[in-house]
Amino acid sequence: MLHLHIRHISFSEFVQIEVKTNTMIMLNTLLIVLLAGICCAVISCQSEKSSVTSNVLQQLDGVEQSMFAATSNGDSTAFRKVCGADYFTINANGETATLEEAIRSVPRFKGATNELSEQRQRVFGNFVVRTGRLKVFIGAQQVAEALYTTGWLYRDGRWQFVHWQGTLAGMMLEPLAGKVMLEPAKIN
Repeated sequence: MLHLHIRHISFSEFVQIEVKTNTMIMLNTLLIVLLAGICCAVISCQSEKSSVTSNVLQQLDGVEQSMFAATSNGDSTAFRKVCGADYFTINANGETATLEEAIRSVPRFKGATNELSEQRQRVFGNFVVRTGRLKVFIGAQQVAEALYTTGWLYRDGRWQFVHWQGTLAGMMLEPLAGKVMLEPAKIN
């Protein structure tokens, strides 16, 4: 036979037991939420790192060459195929343009050749930022020089050119020497 021993407790003992129980429930809930958050963060970081394989990343070199070739050929159709619909440019002359606005300017580059140097890239999941120096030639004559930043997004199974930013450099700055401040301001 089972014997139960029931002990009467005071109200203050009951409150202490209730507080301890609620505290344990809150701590367990907090622990579960923290663990879930850590798991989500780890999964997110892993998926971001593996969102572009090395093979896909290697394809970007050819796509970038196609973009520069389309520009040098003045081929707006080929340029459009390389770009994302959300393409945006900030040119070295201070002008900005969307894809539709930029397409109208592509033919003016027909016949130009490009020399690229100082190239680097940083990969952020399926987005790549590339930087470098661009020298533009018409025949043997250099006509422009800029430091540039490009943004490439791997989306819909292909690399899409989504951003260009150019900054005057080298020979482009020579006519400005002595007329504008070319060095950063000195802070005392």
